[in-house]
Amino acid sequence: MDISVIIPTRNRNHTLGRCLASLKKSTHPPCEVIVVDDCSKENCLSIVESFGFRTIRLDEPHEAEYARNRGAQLAKGDILVFTDSDMVLQPDVLKRIHDHLSTNRYAAVSGVCTPETDDKKLAARYKNLWLYYSYVNSPRDFDWFVTSIGAVRKEVFFELKGFRTIYPTISGGGDLEFGTRLIEAGEKVLLDTGIQGKHLKPYTLGSLLRNDFVRGKGWLKFAAGRGTLWDVIKKLRIGNIYPAFIASVLISYVCLFSLFLAPFYSIFLYLAILSGLVHLLVNYPLFRFFRHEAGVGFLLKAIPLSFVDHLVAGFGVICGCASWLTSFLTRRAFKTESKRRAAAKTPAG
Repeated sequence: MDISVIIPTRNRNHTLGRCLASLKKSTHPPCEVIVVDDCSKENCLSIVESFGFRTIRLDEPHEAEYARNRGAQLAKGDILVFTDSDMVLQPDVLKRIHDHLSTNRYAAVSGVCTPETDDKKLAARYKNLWLYYSYVNSPRDFDWFVTSIGAVRKEVFFELKGFRTIYPTISGGGDLEFGTRLIEAGEKVLLDTGIQGKHLKPYTLGSLLRNDFVRGKGWLKFAAGRGTLWDVIKKLRIGNIYPAFIASVLISYVCLFSLFLAPFYSIFLYLAILSGLVHLLVNYPLFRFFRHEAGVGFLLKAIPLSFVDHLVAGFGVICGCASWLTSFLTRRAFKTESKRRAAAKTPAG
């Protein structure tokens, strides 16, 4: 089975070359690599052509899901591999993908970002380590599709009509939604943690928290909009969000509100201390992983960052709930008003 690699990019010339160079080192060369330039201000044509790959330039900017669909429409391979222009793939990635999808057991396969990153700042190291930990603790029969390193059989991709473009890329909704449709269609998605690539995206504290706020908001709107929110609550997971993360969000808010009330009622001081200790206990496996990978100094910085991150992600969920509820009530009010007007126009008798 031939492999087509599809890479959307916008103003990522500083990482695109390293991404393409990693594909050149693949132990299982693809039949083609298609770079979809999403109307970048920079010209990436010379970079892509220097590797002998193909470029498609969009006339106006779209989201990454649109660019991926456009590349898939022109792909010749039997397997579509999606990755990002800030990913450096390990040499055996395409070989492992080919071996998995050459059988009929799986329709799609997802990989993971390595825990290492070129950016040594706290936010970037925290994000990469957190992502890696989350994925390696997810079940191998996955309920998501990861477009940073993800592959799907082409016939299945087009049977499902590709990615839906209604979800902003930063929200992660497109990945969630496509993975959900794969599962609902009776297909299986494999998470192979041996399929790895280094993520070159830099994170600042602000961009990290903004990212997790938007993803929390998008997660809630996606789940509630599909009518699956109660199933999510029952399973206590969606995508690569493990149960301890959801529990941590709730505990962090108990701790925060207890701290606010502690000056007025002493019992809340004890509750704040207790909830803080529970937060540490619930996340002990994650913090142990941090210490093992990055040392005690990093851990001491990562613990308060994780607490803030849980608060911000939870606030995103709250805002997503408010947005969805407002939209729901507006639709209900519109339907009620439409029925009232229709009834008023109906002749009596």
